[in-house]
Amino acid sequence: MNTKALQRGFWLSFWSVVTIMTVRGALIPARLRNPRITSLSGIGPVYAMLCWGYGAGGRPVNVIFDLQFTGGATGSVTVDGEALEAEVPLIGMAHTGEAYTITATLVYRWLGWTFTRQMQVSGQVG
Repeated sequence: MNTKALQRGFWLSFWSVVTIMTVRGALIPARLRNPRITSLSGIGPVYAMLCWGYGAGGRPVNVIFDLQFTGGATGSVTVDGEALEAEVPLIGMAHTGEAYTITATLVYRWLGWTFTRQMQVSGQVG
């Protein structure tokens, strides 16, 4: 096989991968990965430190996190889609070792249309 054909095949493969990754990032919404509460802080108002990540794809415009603890404490925060952590003010007292549920509502915008996806995870404050 000659060198020109190998170079042509290489560049065709390279630009195909670049095009596919660009289209994937623009068309497929990124999934929320591993949302969790890493710590609780404060005495008066208690704050929960929340962190998460994203999978491949286009990030949401914003994300709404609703927290519910078994002891009755609740909190909510709305963040920009580029954020990866947030402090959530809680109403009521939450304690270390307490179980919680996070409900995340992701808001995406694609070609002028807005749509949402929702997920729920449970865990325990360590």
